[in-house]
Amino acid sequence: METKKPSLKKTIVNVAVLLALIGLTFFIIFHNNDGFSPASVGDFVSKIHWPFLVGAFVCMFLNIGFKGMSIGVLSRALGYKKGPLRNYAYASADIYFSAITPSATGGQPASAYYMVKDGIPISHTTAILSVNLLMYTASLMALSLITFILRPNLFAGIQSWIVKVCVIVGLLVQLLFLSIYVMIMVSEKLVIKIATWLVKIGAFFRIIKHKKEYIGRIDASVHRFKASVQLLSHNKKAMIASFLLNFIERIVYISIGVLVFYGALYNIPELAGVKINVIDIYALEAFCWFGSYCVPLPGAVGASEAIFNNVFSMVISNVVLLSSTMLITRGINFYISFLFAGLVTVIHHVRVHFLTKTS
Repeated sequence: METKKPSLKKTIVNVAVLLALIGLTFFIIFHNNDGFSPASVGDFVSKIHWPFLVGAFVCMFLNIGFKGMSIGVLSRALGYKKGPLRNYAYASADIYFSAITPSATGGQPASAYYMVKDGIPISHTTAILSVNLLMYTASLMALSLITFILRPNLFAGIQSWIVKVCVIVGLLVQLLFLSIYVMIMVSEKLVIKIATWLVKIGAFFRIIKHKKEYIGRIDASVHRFKASVQLLSHNKKAMIASFLLNFIERIVYISIGVLVFYGALYNIPELAGVKINVIDIYALEAFCWFGSYCVPLPGAVGASEAIFNNVFSMVISNVVLLSSTMLITRGINFYISFLFAGLVTVIHHVRVHFLTKTS
């Protein structure tokens, strides 16, 4: 895993691309919905029952916190007792750089960089983040299984077949990752053989140019991942705790949208007739989240908003209220969360590179 200092130039470019996507998304949203405007969003926010809105922001902070707690548990299992604020900073760096890079590829390297700077060796940092990723993926699949068992009818009720495909493909991609992780633990040689075979096919069709380089990188990654998991596998309590914390993190994340919905339901007359229980709302929010994994754009910007509007049109018929609910939910669980995580990352970066040196 790379531990190079995050490039300022790349970060600026990534943020610029993300802002362009956000701008395009907002342009489409406001111009494709009659009667929907920034003023209507402001009116919507003013009518949300404030304790629910506060609760949504609390969940935003806790979402980062539980990710940090999982990193902390795994770090302590290897003998590194970093404080909660540092673990929170590692989690914030993950969330911030994941948000600005395609397919969230920048999150782990950023966390690794700051963990190494704080004195955790690269081998142990890799182990901690690899196991945390494994438990994150496992908790996601566990939550998806529960959701489909409890509310298969809600998935069937989604109107757009494209959204259904996004949900299924998003989950299949995560299942593929989890399967690869498990296969590595069972037989890394088999995984390397399959990967080598795929690379050779890609090279034959000239999709892949540097065959030996790809095979070498795959071989190194597979052995590194297995060594990482083996390093922590003796501590079953830490592994279980990491899984549970990742699972709770996902529940807390989904709770942001649930609280926004019920806060609106509490005070807005047009939504008073909506009859739906809390498990249904959790399921709908979960389907939106699953679908976002199908889109390799930074933060799944644009796609997440479209998926939300399609899924929640099942319960909110008023277009203005639907789009307002979506914007406030996404505003808290992505846009504001992304900015807050970025702020925490900048503060930690200053502490690591400037304050520590001068103290």
